[in-house]
Amino acid sequence: MKESIYTIPLTDIFKKETNDGCPICRMRQMLENRCIEYIMGAAMMEPDIRMETNKYGFCATHLEAMIQQKNRLSLALMLETHLDELMNEYMPPQTKKKGTESPAHTCFVCREVDRVSEKFLQNAARTAASDPDFFQLVCGQEFYCFSHYDLFCRIIADTLPKKQANQLITALTERTKSYLQSLRDDVHAFTLMFDYRSKGQNENERAKQAVAQAVMYLSK
Repeated sequence: MKESIYTIPLTDIFKKETNDGCPICRMRQMLENRCIEYIMGAAMMEPDIRMETNKYGFCATHLEAMIQQKNRLSLALMLETHLDELMNEYMPPQTKKKGTESPAHTCFVCREVDRVSEKFLQNAARTAASDPDFFQLVCGQEFYCFSHYDLFCRIIADTLPKKQANQLITALTERTKSYLQSLRDDVHAFTLMFDYRSKGQNENERAKQAVAQAVMYLSK
């Protein structure tokens, strides 16, 4: 697949002008959009792309995104050969072949986004280690959702020398823990709204939205 479609400058994701929420969520959304637009376009007819989409198929989330695109014919053509692949290669299930992935549990777009995300975060880790300004930019984000904080820290540990990795992971941990603490405090304030001893004292908008905010954060 053409890597040029995934070229995203690091500063486009981490720049302060877009500092709202998790930067890795922003990056993955951008990659998903580009991947879907690409395979729904002329790339749909490229043999190597079609082989991959036939093999891996698409998850429910990305099928829904694809059906919202204007070019439904492209989707129909991909689905036609994917359905052929399911009938010819995966029925009955290949339970005895170790290492064989079932298309019931794979998605072409998810695989592409995961693959490119890893490279992007490796590049972000190396740049943060060598550029103090970018280090501050990465560690000064509003927040990282916990799954992406965990992913980024693991990639940092695998990419950088131990000392540099520890420095960056420590800064990201402090930032994420600070956000988690504020989230926890808001959830606690919500629970106090139901305590007769403090009734009416914690009824602010942050407390009212705390449960939904925590669920949204933890669901990413």
